[in-house]
Amino acid sequence: MRFAARYDYPVPPARVAALLADRAHLLKAAEAAGAESSQVDVSPKPDDGLLVTVRSTIPTADLPAALRGFLPQGLELRQAVVWEAPAADGSRRATMAGEVPGAGVNLAGSVRLSPTAAGCRLQFAGDVKAQLPLLGRAVEDAAVPAIVKILDAQHQVTLDRLDG
Repeated sequence: MRFAARYDYPVPPARVAALLADRAHLLKAAEAAGAESSQVDVSPKPDDGLLVTVRSTIPTADLPAALRGFLPQGLELRQAVVWEAPAADGSRRATMAGEVPGAGVNLAGSVRLSPTAAGCRLQFAGDVKAQLPLLGRAVEDAAVPAIVKILDAQHQVTLDRLDG
């Protein structure tokens, strides 16, 4: 199932890119999204890119009741975003991958951070796939809003930080 999200910021791409590579900022964003606990690692790559990994324990309370009985408590969401080096105009591209092992959910997609006349735009696009027999579509239907909720929380935390 496809997902997409787009967020605008009133600052150049380099400011947003710095926050998206800041461990404390990403921990706060995960907390704002409802994660019960999180771990963030940011590793530079030899080509001036970055590898950002986030592991979060996510509650199942927001999932439909019919699914909760089939899933373990304290699901873990594992995410990795691999950022390329910035382009001359400050834009950046990344690939992202994620999984929720206990739910058989995988996600893959792309991220783009581009300059705009008013600042910059951060765009996410990807696919969510669930491997659970008979329940796959229901799990995907529940996973997409959860992913967008996480991205929305990250956006709000980023806006708050830029204002502060």
